[in-house]
Amino acid sequence: MWPVRRKGPVELEGKGTMPKVSVVVSTYRRLENLERILAAWLTQVNDVWLADSSGKFETKLPINHVRFSPDPGNKTRHAVALLTEGDYMIKADDDVLPKPGLIEALLNYSYLGGILGLMGRTFQGPRYYGNTTPFRAREITQPKEVDMVGILTFAPREFLAFDLRGCGTSIEDLFWHMKAFPRVKKFVVPTGAYEQLPESDDRECLFRNRTARVERERFYKTYYTEHCKWTRQNT
Repeated sequence: MWPVRRKGPVELEGKGTMPKVSVVVSTYRRLENLERILAAWLTQVNDVWLADSSGKFETKLPINHVRFSPDPGNKTRHAVALLTEGDYMIKADDDVLPKPGLIEALLNYSYLGGILGLMGRTFQGPRYYGNTTPFRAREITQPKEVDMVGILTFAPREFLAFDLRGCGTSIEDLFWHMKAFPRVKKFVVPTGAYEQLPESDDRECLFRNRTARVERERFYKTYYTEHCKWTRQNT
């Protein structure tokens, strides 16, 4: 059963019962700001989980710390999400620093249905880097429906099986957005209540690794036509 799409913002604290939100942060190499990021999440919610593939991070913060070894990739965030109990799920990268009001802003846009993000792209042509349009939450004033969301996703628990961002390699990630995600709407919603901290020196990062960029471009070109065909048949 699909979640019922609300007609307006959810009722927040002081006006009604606030839904429970669980946060899962996944990390591998970016440990420098991790303590600060986790502490910031704890100021907004109590149920914070760390999917940790680093094997090096230690903290005394009251979080649920799940370690993975060897590193299974971004699948960790989805495995840990199954352990949570929130009505809504946030899966965040380890460079997203939440500012006061972020969760409230996301809840206020939950009436849109589907999966919300802080960054996204629309597919418009057979070149991923040349023919897609990026959107960032802090740069827009109205919600934007997109084909792909990134750095953070916010979704009702009923959509847990469809929130597969970063399910594995960058190519698998793009595959799920183009082949599985069209059934579920995605939105970038306007908010400035976050900061994306500078990335550490990660040579496998998609936007720094030329080989990964070429591979992703090739994959996107192959599946773009199928994505458009699927969209025409199912919308």
